[in-house]
Amino acid sequence: MDNRFKLKDTAIRFKASSLFSLYFLINLFIVQSILANQSLAIITGTGIPISGLNKWYNSAPVVGLQYIIDTNENSQTIIEFHFQSYTDNSLSDREFFWVVDRNNYKSPDANANMNCLDFIIKSRISFPDKSRTFGKKQLNPFASYGLGLYYYNHEVSGLIYPGQSKKPLDTEFQLSPITDKRYAWGANVGFGFETILTNNLDLVIDVNYNTAIGYLRPFEDWGLKEVMPLQFLTIGLGFNYNY
Repeated sequence: MDNRFKLKDTAIRFKASSLFSLYFLINLFIVQSILANQSLAIITGTGIPISGLNKWYNSAPVVGLQYIIDTNENSQTIIEFHFQSYTDNSLSDREFFWVVDRNNYKSPDANANMNCLDFIIKSRISFPDKSRTFGKKQLNPFASYGLGLYYYNHEVSGLIYPGQSKKPLDTEFQLSPITDKRYAWGANVGFGFETILTNNLDLVIDVNYNTAIGYLRPFEDWGLKEVMPLQFLTIGLGFNYNY
């Protein structure tokens, strides 16, 4: 069988197994939530790329939703979705060395962007004995951990082709644009504080570390190495509505 068909078949099976796993987990939580207290949360914050991903991208806004199920007095199970859109970290200012005339050149039209969407199921454990008072509010600390499925769409375009062999350098001769669309399993750990605003409304502030088993291909002529796994921090502010 042609390798292209093998790779395509593997990708289809991975997507199918991922969707089946999500379907199973969602149904499990629906059954669990019938007998538990529930709340919804709207999240805003900032995504901060780290460990190589920051060579490509700056920080970006994050928006998300959470469905929260109280499993007991001090623990919760959370289903959450996030979306973030990264813009390039000055790719057009990066230079490559052209061996023909031994000069460095920039690619003025270069551009990169990446959209990331995740689905995470995690546990949150509160520590009421570690509560602190800030003004008139009581801050209740918690820690969380979970697993999730991350989808990302990475696009790069406008880079001048560095393999040219004749002078002068043709700045209109560019690498073909690339688009990487992938699903990747990942993990999430974090900590934060929660405080009660009203009978039905809580405020949550947290910091999370995310890692996904995905990669960005290298562009070594511009000093950009392969990034694997993808790692980023999120700093979030959420409002939980209890019903």
